[in-house]
Amino acid sequence: MEWSDERPTWLPPIPPPHRGRARIVPGILLVTAVMIVVLVTAFVGGTISMYLWWPLAGGLLLLGSGLLSRRRLP
Repeated sequence: MEWSDERPTWLPPIPPPHRGRARIVPGILLVTAVMIVVLVTAFVGGTISMYLWWPLAGGLLLLGSGLLSRRRLP
């Protein structure tokens, strides 16, 4: 075993490498799906339902909270 294999006790704990990914990925998927539905509906000439605001709002909330959890505070 080499000296660099163990973390010194005086170092702070290392945070997980993928913080917020569990919220960012579904948020991006929801926002992307809503945008695709809106574009396809507009291309076909249909009317867009107001119920599309709920998945869009949920996706933006997931995306925002996932990105904010990655922020490192001093």
